[in-house]
Amino acid sequence: MAAILRSRKLIYALGAFAGFLLATVFIVYAVFTSTSSTAPIGLILIPFYGAIASLVGCAVVYVGLVVVDVIAGQLAWGSARVYAASAFVAIAVLFGGAVLLHRTALAVAENPQSSPDELMAVSQRWIPLWGEEVFVALAKNPATPAALLTAMADQKDSHGLVSLVGANPGTPVPVLEKIAAGPRHYERVAGLAENLNITLAIAERLANVGPKDFRDDLEYKLYQTFVLAALARNPSTPQPVFDQLAARNKPEYFLAVAVIYAERASCDQITRAGESGSENAVLRSTAQSQLKRRGC
Repeated sequence: MAAILRSRKLIYALGAFAGFLLATVFIVYAVFTSTSSTAPIGLILIPFYGAIASLVGCAVVYVGLVVVDVIAGQLAWGSARVYAASAFVAIAVLFGGAVLLHRTALAVAENPQSSPDELMAVSQRWIPLWGEEVFVALAKNPATPAALLTAMADQKDSHGLVSLVGANPGTPVPVLEKIAAGPRHYERVAGLAENLNITLAIAERLANVGPKDFRDDLEYKLYQTFVLAALARNPSTPQPVFDQLAARNKPEYFLAVAVIYAERASCDQITRAGESGSENAVLRSTAQSQLKRRGC
């Protein structure tokens, strides 16, 4: 009996180790194949997800040993261990079903070849896990129907989703104008500043801001970094608005860089952007390099 207990403990340990190892491999693979600059943060989560995977590995071993004992006649069907194993299996089936619902919905939502009816149907499905990922995919998909994009643009508690709708090349101009008319929070309108279908009125609305339009200096700096810099990089931004951005007093670093690298920027504008960071040698060097390349 003691030998059997020792062997089962070893099996549990191997199950836990296998779960931890699989979770670690998956996270490392996801981190090193991701294009996100924040992906390396995922490595910090290895102990957390590894512990969960270890418990799952132990549960799998538990179910397997219960099945073996039942087949060997050493365990009755009505025993507590069988009920516990059945509960583990039921949880696994429900979780697997939820993952399958998520994956099938996400495949449709991400596909630019999906029909408008399919995309509308996906938006109305019940998705118990990670449903927000499906709406993110719909907000990015240029094939998403205008009615659905309009509804997502009205979200007041999801700035990120509104920003994705604003960046979508398939979003109708009236919806873009509606986004521009709302709060100019940097997380909400950053995508709009990148849209190639931007109009003069929208660009002017985004560009005509000052410190008084924000709660504090940090929010104003973030707006320059994520919105005004994107507006300066956007080739569809009307020239008068670009000139206005290039003439801003003490622009934030990324706005100055966007002006420096813009093909439409004049030599004077590049020089001014480089001098705006008088204490930033990198910015000055970047401007000088661009001036040299242009023959200024």
